[in-house]
Amino acid sequence: MNSSESLSVARHLWGAKPAVSHPTTAVRPRTAARRPTVRAVLREWGPWLCCMALMGVCDDGIPLAMRLHDPKRAGHYLFYGQDDRVLATLVEPILYSMTVQEWGPEHWQFLILSEQSTEWQVERSKHCKGVISPHERDGNEVIPAMAGLMEQRSFGRHRGPQYVVVLHDLGRYWKRLSEDARYDLVPLLQRGHEFGVHVVASVRYEHYHALPQEVRRLFRQKVYGFADDAHLPNTSAFRDMTNMLYYDLMPYQAWVRSGGEWMRYTAPRLG
Repeated sequence: MNSSESLSVARHLWGAKPAVSHPTTAVRPRTAARRPTVRAVLREWGPWLCCMALMGVCDDGIPLAMRLHDPKRAGHYLFYGQDDRVLATLVEPILYSMTVQEWGPEHWQFLILSEQSTEWQVERSKHCKGVISPHERDGNEVIPAMAGLMEQRSFGRHRGPQYVVVLHDLGRYWKRLSEDARYDLVPLLQRGHEFGVHVVASVRYEHYHALPQEVRRLFRQKVYGFADDAHLPNTSAFRDMTNMLYYDLMPYQAWVRSGGEWMRYTAPRLG
């Protein structure tokens, strides 16, 4: 399966070609990008299909969307960024876009595992099942509970809405999670999308190696956010992307691969 299939749906719907950019050694000054609101983008390009969530707007003005309703296409995303604020800036508009479309919580819902230092405006939405601290007992039960739901649905029981499970700033608390929680994440990433359970995780660059390679590999789509003074992992991929992450991004922008090319997009403002 092409990992970009579940990503560039909005672009494919409107027949647009990806905005192409390539890694380069030249240092270019950052330029501020226009940040429309989530509602403005949805008004201009909607109505959207059920279980499409807005990620942002690419450099050519075409929106970038997640598509989470096709059981044959993995809908698991791993976001990288400098810190928890940058990561939340990329992730929260996706959740917010779910709450302002015509599709109610009977169609899709989300649950956030996050330390209390991050404030989530979407917590008050009827689509939100809760924001749970990973340091509380309930936090260790989130992943096993979703894995259990996946298993029950595989037997034809407990049909219901699509779920998006957000594991925010995961590298900070990965090793503190229970053994069951860490173990159950693997099958959830392998088959969760087949039964309406999707994982969106965010990790700081400095915590890249905190997640096992097997877990990182199972996220079919990876998004690379603002780095600034972050220490990038010493891998060939990140060495090639150094200038893209340090010099080509604002804190509300990110790079993602689609169709074999790099695309830069701007996360919209809430509202």
